Amino acid sequence: MKPTVLLTPGPLTTSAAVKQAMLQDLGTRDDEYRMIIQSLREQLCELGQVHPSQYALIFMQGSGTFGVESVLTSTIRQDEHVLILANGAYGNRMAQICETAHIPFTLKNYPMDKALPLDEVKEQIADPRYTHVAYVHCETTAGVMNDLYRIQECIRSYHKISIVDAMSSFGSAPIAIADAGIDYLITSANKCLHGVPGVAIIFARKAHLDTCPHCAVSLSLDLYEQYRSMEETQGAFRFTSPTHVMLALQEALTTLITNGGIPARRKRYMHVQKELHDSMTKYGFHTLVEPDVQSCVITTYLCPKGFDFTHFYNFFKAHGFLLYAGKLPGIDAFRIGNIGEISDADILHFKKVLRMYMEENR
Repeated sequence: MKPTVLLTPGPLTTSAAVKQAMLQDLGTRDDEYRMIIQSLREQLCELGQVHPSQYALIFMQGSGTFGVESVLTSTIRQDEHVLILANGAYGNRMAQICETAHIPFTLKNYPMDKALPLDEVKEQIADPRYTHVAYVHCETTAGVMNDLYRIQECIRSYHKISIVDAMSSFGSAPIAIADAGIDYLITSANKCLHGVPGVAIIFARKAHLDTCPHCAVSLSLDLYEQYRSMEETQGAFRFTSPTHVMLALQEALTTLITNGGIPARRKRYMHVQKELHDSMTKYGFHTLVEPDVQSCVITTYLCPKGFDFTHFYNFFKAHGFLLYAGKLPGIDAFRIGNIGEISDADILHFKKVLRMYMEENR
């Protein structure tokens, strides 16, 4: 297979050092491995701006969706009710999880190309039926950033439990989890942390999680039991741990911290986005999302009349890039991601390939 640069919202292009880290084999019960897990938990708590006395950092095997499902199915009882605020496919996926697990929920859908409307959201949150509120921070369906801090203000003012899917935002922008009053925040190793797929990362407020024993409807996704295991055994997973994924995450976090942390990474993403966007607009492509709510993680471009995205995609794939198809019903669009190990040389090559394509297909 040819080397490929992934211009997607994750999985993403990883560094050689991250790939190299996975070449070592470790036993899941070895003290050395448990020390690595504990160190990762501490580092992530620092990045999330939480204190371990108030929040637990829990790893859950699987993709980010496994982490979201773990929280939803482990922290909401049958006599409780979660309000899901959705402006994209990943908010709707939360509703699918709740429906499948028979968790009481109400789904409120909003336009996918706009941020969640705060006045309407506040009115919904105020409804006394709801005990929990769940939403996506960075909705990569269109590339929209929702206003996390103002939504959290509403949730706190009505004393609800908040569940935040920060899959594509944690690592792309500083998030003060404790200051924002977030009860549960879920992200994944293979997004803006630049690790590989295989483990979800969950920040959980201990004061609430401690009330959730025997609440889960799943054995393997039981968040409370995973938390209890990691606390009592100093980092051990209950079931087989994704050892190579964790070693990759260790290297990825080391790189992130060494290179200036989350603020520096955000600056890099914005640089990559601007460079790619300048090239796209030069050839007449227009964005779907307004600049004031545009995420720096991924950009949605509208397909011009007569434009064949499949042909465009295959051309770029043949020249070493993977793009991302659109997921917006009724809108002909595609997406270009800005995260991962994208070098300046990759940017220059992208511009060259785009020029070649446009010259051949005017």
